[in-house]
Amino acid sequence: MRRGQLARFSIALAAEIACAAAWNFFDDWTLEAMPVKFVATAMLCGIAYFCAVTEFRVISSPRVQAIVFWLVVVVLRVVALPLAPGDDFWRYQWEGKIQRAGFNPYVNAPDDPALDGVRQEFPDWQKINHRDFRAIYPPGAELLFRALSGISDHPLLYKLLFAGADVATIGVLLLLLGGESRYAQAAWYAWNPLVVYSFAGAAHFDSLMILPMTAGILFLMRTENATESKQKWLFALAASAAFGIAISMKLVPILLLLTCVFALRLRAVTLAISAGIPWLLSLLYGYPKVPIWESLGRFAHVTRLNDLFWWLIEETVWPNPHQKNYHYNVILIICVALISLLFWRNWKRGMIWALGTALILSPVLHPWYCTWILPLAAWRRAIPWYVFSITLFAYFLFWNERLFALPWHSEPWMRAIIIIPTLAAAGWFGLTQRTQRQETLRPL
Repeated sequence: MRRGQLARFSIALAAEIACAAAWNFFDDWTLEAMPVKFVATAMLCGIAYFCAVTEFRVISSPRVQAIVFWLVVVVLRVVALPLAPGDDFWRYQWEGKIQRAGFNPYVNAPDDPALDGVRQEFPDWQKINHRDFRAIYPPGAELLFRALSGISDHPLLYKLLFAGADVATIGVLLLLLGGESRYAQAAWYAWNPLVVYSFAGAAHFDSLMILPMTAGILFLMRTENATESKQKWLFALAASAAFGIAISMKLVPILLLLTCVFALRLRAVTLAISAGIPWLLSLLYGYPKVPIWESLGRFAHVTRLNDLFWWLIEETVWPNPHQKNYHYNVILIICVALISLLFWRNWKRGMIWALGTALILSPVLHPWYCTWILPLAAWRRAIPWYVFSITLFAYFLFWNERLFALPWHSEPWMRAIIIIPTLAAAGWFGLTQRTQRQETLRPL
């Protein structure tokens, strides 16, 4: 029996690595049908991934577990490095380059006539998305883009940094999980194809937000478990600083601050640091004279793509012909706050429920957004989110407009690919959890 499990585990791992490597044959999405082949390969990679992580416990030796675990982590990311970066990458480069030329990305949009001289030195300018919008990223991210632009324009530099932060997140996750099963649990995140593709492949910088956010959660746990008051205060300060750094990269961790209040209790006053760090960094870009958050608000007001929930409401009871989103974002914030309050006695569950609510109610859902919740899903053993991370690869069919005639609008069959397997997994997961609780409570 054990020999058969080991064979299945080895075959599944080899298949996942082979499929991830095969992405390199299908990353030129200017060619017809390439996105379809990429998505099909990603789905196969996801199936192999599920087989591999569920069979991980066949390795009984902790030392061998660690070796296999880290070897697969590195190999998966190495084979993804040659992939063509996503279109956000050109924005990172551009905003770093104009800062070095003396311009403020919160003042000058890419199509600003004042930037003609910079455009002539940037051959990939046409690849920049939303060229009429000024910078929408927080000041910590903009400082990073400036620093990287001064080193090299090669995508590999960015990918190595983003993948390195991702690997560091895995290390933090292992500390957060602890125990003998930590490698088996962490593999759900560490070997996940969407995580591998998003950072080592597509060069999205979200890993630089996920790392301090996960570290902040670890410090919250240390605060709770510490026995001395001084230690509790030090860990509370560390947690607040980590969340402040995360918010400086992307604003997403703001949604978790209410649950942080419940975790820290009287020490929640330290969360002033979480707001103070991005505020201090914003001063470097002229805030408050320069309205650095205005562009983000304008962008969030109108952008819309691949949402999970609002399309159903619009097609039944609440039409939205102009696809405006400002009211959706208000509802999202209110719902996240209510969910957080509901779990005031259990901040750990509250965090994943709050972030999950935000993803479900977001009017825009790019696949790499799902990576935000995956460390928490590994921590709380919420497997349906990992099913979702695989089905969400169907999003990349948007790039194959000539084949499917999808003008950035999700058709019902496409939504079904993404949503139905996740709902089925959530139902199965709920029933399994209920059965386990009943067996635990059953008298001997």
